[in-house]
Amino acid sequence: MLRAYATLLSGYIGWGLFPLYWQLLAHVPALEVTLHRIVWSIPVLALMVFFSSRRKLEFSETLRSRQQLKLLIVTAILITVNWGVYVWAVANARVLEASMGYFLTPLINIAAGVFIFQEKLSRLKWLSIMFAALGVAYYIISLGSLPWVALTVGISFSSYGILRKKIQTGPIVGLYTETMMMAPFALALLAYLHQQHTAVFMQLNPSTDLWLVLGGLVTVVPLALFTTGTRSLPMTSVGILFFITPSMQFVMGAVVLGEPVSIHKLISFSIIWAGLILYSISLLRSPSLNSP
Repeated sequence: MLRAYATLLSGYIGWGLFPLYWQLLAHVPALEVTLHRIVWSIPVLALMVFFSSRRKLEFSETLRSRQQLKLLIVTAILITVNWGVYVWAVANARVLEASMGYFLTPLINIAAGVFIFQEKLSRLKWLSIMFAALGVAYYIISLGSLPWVALTVGISFSSYGILRKKIQTGPIVGLYTETMMMAPFALALLAYLHQQHTAVFMQLNPSTDLWLVLGGLVTVVPLALFTTGTRSLPMTSVGILFFITPSMQFVMGAVVLGEPVSIHKLISFSIIWAGLILYSISLLRSPSLNSP
């Protein structure tokens, strides 16, 4: 169980560093970056699938399961929307708002854990969740307008995580299937952009091309770690520990990228972290680190 937590946390930390990487591609339209994320994820995932006899067999079985394919079509759309909106947020100096969107994700995951997966919570965990919910609610109210970036990022990713937990297909094979489903559309759109002479890839400089290509590896590794850990842990634990990712992204946006931080954002950030600390204490009190 410790290995599952370490796997999950590794994915969360990788996502927390995302703003630094995607900022390198801020001069590339978000749509094109997203399309390249899909395309260049495929060779990375193909190596992971076809160099494993178990995954090759699993991939064949997945292709024969109509029910699994239907669910994977939905998750493919959800993760593509999430990728695109987040890249757009980084390019348009809205990392803080996107990070707040990811603060919504754990709350939805925790609700799913309680109401869908029938997980039980201790009083300390309920208290930690109340703190986190209060912090998110305070942020939304303080904005005075609908935070569409935050809502899109949060709802798309939490829905993705919940569905992936219900899908029998393993994390690597599932992600490979998702990207293969989206690949024809991505390639067609990239071809159209090149035909219209609006594409940046191979038109600007080698460093931009390299960052776009490596975006596949950067995309796959944290997501594979996340889906692997999610399948082995209670959804409530997956939810509350996810606050690590948006907290890191918040710091990156404020400290490294220099986005303005209002007092309201700081207050909501502090309340949410209080909830994370309480939940961490409750996990440390659990001998097996597995009791939800």
